[in-house]
Amino acid sequence: MKLDAYHQFVAAYPVTRRKSGKKARESFDEAVRKVPFGLLLHALEQHKRSVQWENPRFIPSMLTWLDDEMWIQTLPEPERPAARLTPFEQARRAGLK
Repeated sequence: MKLDAYHQFVAAYPVTRRKSGKKARESFDEAVRKVPFGLLLHALEQHKRSVQWENPRFIPSMLTWLDDEMWIQTLPEPERPAARLTPFEQARRAGLK
């Protein structure tokens, strides 16, 4: 069974901040009248990778995200963690031989 766009969006949103019901559907329908669905999903994926969203306390509710048009925000890509060094490489960089 293929999910419609609304259910795809809900499934992609962080579980702890999802909303359902009439208001959620209305907010989603309003958003997709303004921008293509693919853009909403792309923006959501960017937000999910952001540093802000690493802490669940700072993830806005789905309704807030839609109603405040947060898909417009451009978020920096998270920095990639430095490659893990072996203990030998760590000692060498610290000046130990």
